[in-house]
Amino acid sequence: MPSDRAARRRRGRWAALGTVLALVLPVAACGAGDGAPLWTLDGRTISGGDFLKPRIWAAGPTLAITRATEVTGYDAATGERRWSVPLSGRVCAASPRADGDRVAVQFGPGRQRCDRIAAVDLKSGRKLWEQPMPTAERVREGQVVISGGVVVVDESSATAAFRLADGEPLWNRDSRGADCAMKGLASGPALVAGFSCDGDRGKARRVDGIDPDSGRSLWSYVVPQGYSVATMPSGRPVVLGLKRDGSDKERTQYVVLDESGAQITSIDVTGRFSVRCYQDPNRCNNVVVSDDSLYIRTNAGPVKDEKERTFAPIVSFDLATGRARWSTENPDGNHLFPIGMDGGRLIAAQPKTGRYKNRGRRPRLVSVDPASGRTSVMWEFSRKADFALRSGSDRLYANGRLFLVEQLVSGNEDRVFSAFAKPAE
Repeated sequence: MPSDRAARRRRGRWAALGTVLALVLPVAACGAGDGAPLWTLDGRTISGGDFLKPRIWAAGPTLAITRATEVTGYDAATGERRWSVPLSGRVCAASPRADGDRVAVQFGPGRQRCDRIAAVDLKSGRKLWEQPMPTAERVREGQVVISGGVVVVDESSATAAFRLADGEPLWNRDSRGADCAMKGLASGPALVAGFSCDGDRGKARRVDGIDPDSGRSLWSYVVPQGYSVATMPSGRPVVLGLKRDGSDKERTQYVVLDESGAQITSIDVTGRFSVRCYQDPNRCNNVVVSDDSLYIRTNAGPVKDEKERTFAPIVSFDLATGRARWSTENPDGNHLFPIGMDGGRLIAAQPKTGRYKNRGRRPRLVSVDPASGRTSVMWEFSRKADFALRSGSDRLYANGRLFLVEQLVSGNEDRVFSAFAKPAE
């Protein structure tokens, strides 16, 4: 018979192993058939116990996410860890969108020194190249975008560009002492940059189209007086969200520009939820841009249904004319939050109804016909998903699944990432 001491040692080893596994493995949901998550991640797993602003990307069957010192790929359906790309420092920032299966990540010893940039292939799970930032001064956390096959990193005092294919440095700009400095980039096929000049008090009041290969300005657009750039949701077509100065901050104007920087139309929107961005003009909720339309959730003229319930609809605007095409009739009341385009439809989230834990209906995923604005309920979530759906979490819909991740992770949260799919019938 083994001694009590030996038995206690074995139990202690198993308990320690369980603690380690809890830290490194995703949590698979029980009862996923009733709208519970497929799998989740906690704050410490993602950020390693420090603050982090994670990015997520979907690449076929893989969901990739930036963690404290690596980019990790998971099986999108099960949360099983597929690959990991280690980085020689903490992640500072990353491109919001992939170019094909390639993304760019800025990292370094800490948020106040983010002096390296790397490209990662999400399909193969390997690092393609790594380069130092060209400035000799301290490089802080910046904004990273990919445009026209070029990685551009813009931070408080410098901007640098690298060829995505091989990491070759292309150009850099030192803005210390300059009359105007870049402030905000729009990613996508075309590179668009906001500029803040002397007297602008740190606000971007000019926007330039930039040649990604040379850094040369191709055209300039001066923001109307009394406004500044709050968001740049699209670089092609160029769509700018302009925020009103002064006390009337709930009035937003969306401006559409052609490829030469000339204004096509403008769209006035009123409502405190019309622009909500988190430290990045690409990191905005409640607005989606397609090739020909702007979809936005707005509190302007909230609608009342037959039961006198008030809700904020999604409104579709024509980018060519600025006219409103339609406003959604939200199913069963409550607001709709636009998430993104999926083929020929708009995907939106709808929070739960009812103030108390087990009352009202659960949160849902909804599709919207872009031609008519008709809505169709796709599936329901568990009530625990409600806060992430209605808050500032980044929302990504891809390949029949919805992914939610908090925009800022401290490392102490029980759940900061969740993956959902349509519940089994």
